[in-house]
Amino acid sequence: MTGYDPGAECALCKGKCCREKGCSLSPEDMLQSMGKKDGKADRQEILELLKKENGQYAVDFFTDQEGPCFYLRMKHKCYTFVGVDAIGICIALEEKGCVLPKEQRPKGGRFLESRAGGQCIQHYTKQQMREDWRPYQESLSSIYREYEKLFREEGTFDRCDEAYFAYLRRTHEAGRTV
Repeated sequence: MTGYDPGAECALCKGKCCREKGCSLSPEDMLQSMGKKDGKADRQEILELLKKENGQYAVDFFTDQEGPCFYLRMKHKCYTFVGVDAIGICIALEEKGCVLPKEQRPKGGRFLESRAGGQCIQHYTKQQMREDWRPYQESLSSIYREYEKLFREEGTFDRCDEAYFAYLRRTHEAGRTV
């Protein structure tokens, strides 16, 4: 299954889900963005992808009964590649929608089925994400922990928050949604 096309509902709500969080990637999305057809990426390759100037991705995690699961998602506007920002506008969302062509959208975006009234269904489940990202837990968790500590000590997250709120003010003052 390749996923779902964004429906008319997305235009009506102006991408509410995209204004709250960046789409989750699958490892295949990550490898594609690295130009790899198959195989596995090592910690250094993942870190290089995350640290790219104008990079689009962040390492984040969710916690469930099995504990934390680290994964990659689209970065939020004004933030770093470490996902401490619980909510934010996806870096790929612009006023007319997602700037990424369908074939480049992360699995979390491709497998989101739009529904009326914002009752969208995410078919890329946390259980699937946990299974997909299992081979990368050591690399992703070490990147997250190392850079979360560094960015917190340097005040990077505070500066990101300031930049994000300034962005929201400018957007609001201009009468735009994104």
